[in-house]
Amino acid sequence: MMASATTTLGGVVQVRISGNDSTENTLNFNGDQVEEGEAAVTNGDVRMSFAGSHAMNNGLTGYGSMRLNLDSLSGGGDQGNDQVWVGIKGGFGDFRMGEVPNAGEYGQGIDLHDMGVDVNQGLGYTGTFGGATVGVSYSPARNMDLIAAGAKFSWNGLGLGIGMQDLDEATNVGATASFAYAGASIALQFSQLGETDDAAEDTVVAAKVGYSISGVSLALTFSQQQDAEDTKIRFDAGYDLGGGLGISTRINQRDNDGADSSDWRIQLAKSF
Repeated sequence: MMASATTTLGGVVQVRISGNDSTENTLNFNGDQVEEGEAAVTNGDVRMSFAGSHAMNNGLTGYGSMRLNLDSLSGGGDQGNDQVWVGIKGGFGDFRMGEVPNAGEYGQGIDLHDMGVDVNQGLGYTGTFGGATVGVSYSPARNMDLIAAGAKFSWNGLGLGIGMQDLDEATNVGATASFAYAGASIALQFSQLGETDDAAEDTVVAAKVGYSISGVSLALTFSQQQDAEDTKIRFDAGYDLGGGLGISTRINQRDNDGADSSDWRIQLAKSF
């Protein structure tokens, strides 16, 4: 199928200057000790992707994707592959194998405290019916032992989402409500995290407000994991320069059971 498909080459390169208030001293390229909080130039995501699709005579469309993680070429980490999947879609919906969306995250509209995980080896189904979208994700016990389901609905700027993930007998559930109008948006989220070997049951509440106009985007996000006393606040700002080029900044502040930490970055990114 892929040999006769329409194939697209794409990718992204992100380079940033960043810093934090870490109390740990590190060594630079010359082996000299660098004081805490010193800024550094690093890469973010460095990716190259290959995607292809082919319309078949029976009205279905087959497609596939592979993305190469090239972070190590610029000293950013290990080299590997991700976003590897093959799927088929039509009037019945979209069925995919490989890396699939986690349908449980339909109930997570705010991403500071994740209620779901990446499903890298599994099966997924997504169907859209009017303004509603439903999804199911499954990964066998020999892979991740995960099942997730969710539904989301949008109408005239109003968005509602619910989701559930069961991973290794730990169940997370979440719900999100959002509203957007004339460039402004607000979202509220509630999640209940199940007990794991490393953590007890917990509750996450989160809120996000944003505004965008003429290529400028601003967002302020708050999230709190209540029993663990883990609070995060994030400010994001970005500007779309056109042609897949954008500049953005992010500031994170975290209070983890009385231990404060912060970090920041300014990033230039190019998609092609």
